[in-house]
Amino acid sequence: MPNLAAQRSVAEARPLLTLAIPSYNRSANLALLLRMIAPQLAELPQIELIVSDNASPDDTEQVMQVFLREGLRCRYIRNETNIGADPNFLQCYDQAKGKYVWIFGDDDVLFPGALAHIVGYLQRDEVDIVYLTPFGFFHSPNERNLANPKPDVYAYSTAADFIHAVGLRGDFALISSIIVNRDRIEVEPHPEFAGFSDTNLLQLGWTFTPLRNLRRGLVFERGLYAVCELNPSRPFDVARVFGVNWFKATQRYLGDNPALVDIVLKDQLYSWFTTNWYGMRRRAAQHNLSDPVGQMRPLYGRFAIFWIATWPLLVLPMPLAGAWLAILRATRHLDRALSRIRHSPVPDART
Repeated sequence: MPNLAAQRSVAEARPLLTLAIPSYNRSANLALLLRMIAPQLAELPQIELIVSDNASPDDTEQVMQVFLREGLRCRYIRNETNIGADPNFLQCYDQAKGKYVWIFGDDDVLFPGALAHIVGYLQRDEVDIVYLTPFGFFHSPNERNLANPKPDVYAYSTAADFIHAVGLRGDFALISSIIVNRDRIEVEPHPEFAGFSDTNLLQLGWTFTPLRNLRRGLVFERGLYAVCELNPSRPFDVARVFGVNWFKATQRYLGDNPALVDIVLKDQLYSWFTTNWYGMRRRAAQHNLSDPVGQMRPLYGRFAIFWIATWPLLVLPMPLAGAWLAILRATRHLDRALSRIRHSPVPDART
């Protein structure tokens, strides 16, 4: 049995991992998440937990006080006023003491065994960045029966391979999917993250920076965490955020490496827009889809993949766009299968 008191003493000096939860007005979701991770934290003193409450008008503060009285090891920060979503994300990053930093959404869930599985890999080999593949839920976190405490893990030693692997499984914009090595970020020259606030993509600063000189990245298959698909986000211009602002983020954080910029931009067209745009058009009343071609063509039109994979989904009549999407999904399915053949899973860190 490990000496938890000794581990806790070391962890207090410098946690291995900070799990930071920016929260606003979702007390029920936050309580569900904390109930799922509290038993895991009790056995993992090398993890620091932070909750950054963005002046929630609901009973979030009362919920947190209950957990703290019950012994939850957590640093609770409550902002006096709502500072905005991006600044609250940045506050989580700035307040983190861990070598690795994981900003985790308050309406997402971590299944039993997830933290131990992740910590095992972080303790064994140093990595620059980790991507965890999510799955969605509406009412019950494991309603699709996809929770898996020991999913396969793949390692990549080049940014191009890592970016492609992430694109085949999800996207970089999900804050809950990304764990970064803060030590590596601090030795990489980069613009201040605060300068990219109010873009809905502030987190790309600490996501893209480790890619510049990537040594080792890990991709976890789905099973460790799930994303709630019921909570609506505040309306935003989808093409501006995931097209224009994404382009600006690559120039800001990767601009000194034009080849890497192109890799990230083309992957966004192949992954995010292929995965999401058709569904957003079908639910157009719930999204702001203003002039996607006009906003994106000047930035992405030089890439053949824009005209092959993205443009048809933006402009074709819905029946034709749906048929084209089916072809693209089949291509991506084959691509995923080939990727798994080319890369063998990393052995389980706990075996």
